[in-house]
Amino acid sequence: MTTFKHILATVLLAAGLAFAAGCQNIPLDGTNNVGAYNYGEFEGLYNTTAPVVTQAVREAVKQAGLAEVAFNETKFSSTFVVRDANDLKVQIKVSEANSLQTKIGIRWGSGGDRDRSIQLYSAIEKILAGK
Repeated sequence: MTTFKHILATVLLAAGLAFAAGCQNIPLDGTNNVGAYNYGEFEGLYNTTAPVVTQAVREAVKQAGLAEVAFNETKFSSTFVVRDANDLKVQIKVSEANSLQTKIGIRWGSGGDRDRSIQLYSAIEKILAGK
């Protein structure tokens, strides 16, 4: 019975550490004051509809000098695949959370780049603020 308790305690400790290591809340400047960085993907919210965010993403991608490789759009979501100057794949997912908010996910490269993802998120936010 003692061995079972040790195994259970080890599994619970490992699961807790894996969960804590994989997710970070990121304080941001601007109107949307927090985002999350989960397993290489930055996630945030905008207070507008998905089509408006999709257009802002397209503008931010052009301003950042990223090359659009693929684009898919539905009524309430869109997905961009773009490449940076180093040929790193950047995936951007836009989905309407409700009628007033839109969720965005940005993964820069296969492992993720938190700082570059946040820079792109902030650039999109600035474009939305100007509309």
